[in-house]
Amino acid sequence: MGREPLVDGFKTKGREFLLRMLDDMPVAVMTVEPESLLIDYVNNMSVALIRRIEHLLPIRADELIGTSIDVFHRSPAYQRHLLSDPRNLPHSARIRLGTEVLDLKVSAINDREGRYIAPMLTWALVTKEVEAEKRIGYLAHHDALTGLPNRLVFRRALEERLATPDACFGLLYVDLDGFKLVNDTRGHQVGDALLRQVADRLRMLCDDPAVTLTRLGGDEFAILSPHDAERPVGLHADRIAAALGRPFDLEHGHRIQIGASVGIALVPEHGVDPEILLARADMALYKAKEDGKGIARQFSRHLEFRAQERTRLEESLYAALQARQDLFVFYQPIIDLYSGCVTAREALVRWYHPERGWVSPAEFVSVAEQCGLIDPLGEFVLDRACRCAMQWEDGAHVAVNISAIQLGRETLVPAVAAALAASGLPAERLDIEVTETALLGDEQGGIQDLLALRKMGVCISLDDFGTGYSSLAHLRAFPFDKIKIDGSFVRDALARPECAAVVRAIADLGQRLGVRTVAEGVETEDQLALVRREGCAEVQGYLHGCPMPVGEDIERVRRCDPELVVR
Repeated sequence: MGREPLVDGFKTKGREFLLRMLDDMPVAVMTVEPESLLIDYVNNMSVALIRRIEHLLPIRADELIGTSIDVFHRSPAYQRHLLSDPRNLPHSARIRLGTEVLDLKVSAINDREGRYIAPMLTWALVTKEVEAEKRIGYLAHHDALTGLPNRLVFRRALEERLATPDACFGLLYVDLDGFKLVNDTRGHQVGDALLRQVADRLRMLCDDPAVTLTRLGGDEFAILSPHDAERPVGLHADRIAAALGRPFDLEHGHRIQIGASVGIALVPEHGVDPEILLARADMALYKAKEDGKGIARQFSRHLEFRAQERTRLEESLYAALQARQDLFVFYQPIIDLYSGCVTAREALVRWYHPERGWVSPAEFVSVAEQCGLIDPLGEFVLDRACRCAMQWEDGAHVAVNISAIQLGRETLVPAVAAALAASGLPAERLDIEVTETALLGDEQGGIQDLLALRKMGVCISLDDFGTGYSSLAHLRAFPFDKIKIDGSFVRDALARPECAAVVRAIADLGQRLGVRTVAEGVETEDQLALVRREGCAEVQGYLHGCPMPVGEDIERVRRCDPELVVR
């Protein structure tokens, strides 16, 4: 087959050599008689490829020579016009035959004088390549886990809608409540399965051509939804929060209940700039989380004012850390119930803002965690606490709280070592207090940090015991030196028998494990009598002392706040 005469101009002394070269080429080659457009040569690769798609053609591979090139094209007239005029060449095309895709390149064969002789076709089956390209294109615009459009699609859709005259729609930010806990405690496979089910529910709720649903990443989703009297976006947001609050049934008997918070920004009421809208929807989402989660909240100017205040607070906290002028460490005693002696003092960071006065630790510690200042803040407290403890004549321990953000980042252990070295405080007199919830994010990394501290000689306390998600599991994972019973149980123990039972059970557990138990939040003599009766070893609370500055800080605090009573 491949040895039939070509057109006269193609008959040269090197014809046989050229044909042998074409036969052995790893590319499919055909030549066509220019007048009749009949195939007059095919190389071996062409024959092999044609055999793979014979079921899609009206001829067989062995019958190609002398067949019209029309068999490959749905528009023969267009193809004939193209091949008959060398001015149209070279030409490239991609044609589809049934389920297969062919890449076709047509070039002109010229003689030595440059005269056109015939067209030559090189072609290839590129079905798999085309499928791969489509897959790549799909993945570039879709989330691989859920199949939802991704952040790129969302951004384009948002910009297109904003460019529409008289645009009126809502931007919804959806963030799952409690998903991180599921991922950390159940594993990523369960977390991925949960995300797929969340996406399915959202698809049902957003089954409208006018609604754009996307997964931004992690457990965050964004929705662009119409907003008018007939379709208020707030109602849509409430439905989403309610639907995602219902339990999810996963494989292998997993039944999980989480929730979703939704932040809403409206166009044009809340802006027509993409960045501004995104920021305002995020502020509304933060408000929904703050108000209890599982609900929707709409942006308001008050939220923007609060966000600006928070930014100013971040800047002020950074300046305070740099200058170390308005930050203090107060100390609250921990008392042995039987001897009445101070066994330790808990170091509690305080901040006096020049304009706002005393800022709540709950507020500024949270700011420090979110803006990357928690490590320098923690180092400040460790350094001050260790230096101060070296001045105590009673040799009491000093207890320092550790944020969840500080664990598992390879920064805590060096910071503790540096504070001990700089102060000269024996490691045995430093207690590091960590909450149960702090271990949930990266339990293994957190445990490794605690083990390294224990190896140095530092004591480790489990703070707020009883409020976490897996209290006994944490006691089994790490041999804590001390358990601190959360003050909420102590406060309610006199009125609620179940709280008294919790105090009793934890105290008994501590005795069995050989771990000292501290009852936090003891404020009255009756509470003191109860925790003593239930078997606690130590107490901490306002009954025995409020957090107070010591040493040189007393005068500094008086200068900041003359009305504060300092003993």
